[in-house]
Amino acid sequence: MKTIIGERGQIVIPKEIRDKLRLEKGMILDVETSGDNDSIVLRPMRKKKKGWREWVGTFEGEGLIRGYLTDKKKEKERENRWIK
Repeated sequence: MKTIIGERGQIVIPKEIRDKLRLEKGMILDVETSGDNDSIVLRPMRKKKKGWREWVGTFEGEGLIRGYLTDKKKEKERENRWIK
């Protein structure tokens, strides 16, 4: 597939690729050159799962389990907006 670099250095990622990779407006892409500096590599930035140590002390005023479940519910809602 081909695309054109616009006046301000912007490119349009073809819809077929956006759909395949579930890319949406506002998502962050990691941009770098390949090892031979002859290609551009774009990678969607996906959130990493939190380990239990990152949760410690984050749910003041509510129980640890309830806070964890609330956060997981919000995370699932965000994922459902990306997956269509």
